[in-house]
Amino acid sequence: MCNTWVEIDLKILSDNISLLKRSTVPGVEIIFVVKANAYGHGMAVVAEHAFKNGVKWFAVAHAEEAVRLHKCLPEAKIIVLGGVTPNEVLEFMGKNIFPVIIGVEHARSLADKALSRGSILECHAKIDTGMGRLGFGWETAAQAICQLDGELGLKITGIYSHFASACSGKTFATIQAARFFKVIKSCENRGMKLFRHISNSGGISENPAWDMDAVRPGIALYGYSPGSKIQVKRNIKTKPFLQWKTSIVQLKKVPAGFPVSYDGTFITPRETHLATINAGYADGYFRALSNKGSVIINDVKCRIVGRVTMNLSIVDLGPDDIAEEGSEVILLGSSDGQSIWADEIAELCGTIPYEILTSIKTNDRRIKNNN
Repeated sequence: MCNTWVEIDLKILSDNISLLKRSTVPGVEIIFVVKANAYGHGMAVVAEHAFKNGVKWFAVAHAEEAVRLHKCLPEAKIIVLGGVTPNEVLEFMGKNIFPVIIGVEHARSLADKALSRGSILECHAKIDTGMGRLGFGWETAAQAICQLDGELGLKITGIYSHFASACSGKTFATIQAARFFKVIKSCENRGMKLFRHISNSGGISENPAWDMDAVRPGIALYGYSPGSKIQVKRNIKTKPFLQWKTSIVQLKKVPAGFPVSYDGTFITPRETHLATINAGYADGYFRALSNKGSVIINDVKCRIVGRVTMNLSIVDLGPDDIAEEGSEVILLGSSDGQSIWADEIAELCGTIPYEILTSIKTNDRRIKNNN
């Protein structure tokens, strides 16, 4: 049994999917990004439930994720966003798994491997419109893609790009979208019919004109905004459906002037109760939360005091006896009006909610409302 666990409320996920469908242009597909174990939520359970709710497309980062997802959802269509190797595409043959080509030589190496097995590889082409990460340079992409599509072993059926700053840099996002539209138009003028997608969660919030044939929500479907303090055209208010919990290992009543944890960075200002909880930075509970973070115990928000250690952390419960050993502790979640969500924790740690969620380490996932 794990020392921490997560609780997944699938009814909230259903509501998030329904809201996103209502908010996007009718007929637009949802490509649900479930890489990194569905942002720490559990890829299999999240994808299977989303599929029941009408989501047919999914995106992962690596070949191994794609093969694993296909085993539990063989009818789903899966895009592999990372640059796969020729040997990896052999596992995609005969499955609804679509690798992404990121350059001419990469595309030809995948095509050659497919041909060696007597197959045609169906794929999507990634266009670098300004992210600077993976993809064909947008200036020459159309010519290269149209040439590749005519070569043996390769069938390009989709085209996509990725916003670098859909929320915090609207002007640049508009430039990226214009570049992408230009590539698409050039390909279409050469007779190609492509499945087009560019909007991540930020793009979906910013501009309906960017919905195209599909959108690729990630963080939005997990209940968080893609950026903080932003002005958006479509305010899609989804809700988190993951709570992360642990329990109290030991309680102590200590006097004023008591030093807590490594280096004594916290000294109790009064007589109080301390709770040692069963989570530390080895579990994904960031050390940066030392003397800054909070947890919820019996509907009361309580402060983390002293250094967060590898496997344990210490909480100041105050002078009242509000808990007992074994009591549940909410690390991330809500209870009776009190809440601690990943965006709040991220701000304390100087990071983003994506990192908070994907850092959670537990195999104990408890499912609610699975119908």
